[in-house]
Amino acid sequence: MAVAVAAGPEAMQPVFVVGDPVFSPAHGLGEVIAIERREVDGGGQDFYSILIVVQGTGIRLTVPVRGALAVGLRKPIDRKTADALLDVFKEPNSVVERVPWARQHRHYLQLLHSGSAAEVARVMRDLLRLRLRKELSFGQRQLLDSARRMLIKEVALACGATEATVERRFEKALHAAAGQPGP
Repeated sequence: MAVAVAAGPEAMQPVFVVGDPVFSPAHGLGEVIAIERREVDGGGQDFYSILIVVQGTGIRLTVPVRGALAVGLRKPIDRKTADALLDVFKEPNSVVERVPWARQHRHYLQLLHSGSAAEVARVMRDLLRLRLRKELSFGQRQLLDSARRMLIKEVALACGATEATVERRFEKALHAAAGQPGP
């Protein structure tokens, strides 16, 4: 990924180029498909045009270059970070069941939108562990699906593996931590 540092008011902001993969905390993995100049408030401003690469969607985001860090746009994780995420699935006893579901749900949403792959992995781990013990509610399944879509695709990119392979690795680590035979 090409990352440069801009001069002027955008100093220290990442500058992605067309074709770079990027991660949006609200939408997941995407690709910069264009950098467009638009008139905003009487002046020109550059925007990243990003195509989100989630199955079945054609979501296109437009993010101001100057505001990229503020919205959490970042480069995808690297191989070392992706491998370290397995440790998140091996951490014991993380599900907090004594907390009311509404509070858990808000907490999990905050973690999903944090932009941190480790936090998304914790959400996925907790919900997968809960699923081992009981059937998930509709809201829990939605959170698990969101976490899975965001994390699996990014880790697959970092590792050069298929999404199915990555998901099996996480499930295997989760079962091993729970002392259960793998899937």
